[in-house]
Amino acid sequence: MLFLNYIGLALCFSAAAILVSFALKLLRADRIEAKKSASRVDGLADVLMGRAKTRDDWLPDGRIKGGMIFNKSKNRIEICGRLSDEAFNRIFR
Repeated sequence: MLFLNYIGLALCFSAAAILVSFALKLLRADRIEAKKSASRVDGLADVLMGRAKTRDDWLPDGRIKGGMIFNKSKNRIEICGRLSDEAFNRIFR
């Protein structure tokens, strides 16, 4: 029984360390880069669905990693996009 208590305590400390690490990264985030990247989507649903704008004034956008998907409900190919790894690293230095 005492062994299970130690395992539970270790899990709680691990979860707390992960949450503190995430909070510190959010505090140190570059707000200007985050605003530039956030301007490529209309809302949180677009972020989750991969609907970032892949072009900015008819030029390819370096912040977005674009691709194509097949939408089964509409039976057509659509362009999708998400933040590139480099843009994500610029926000969370």
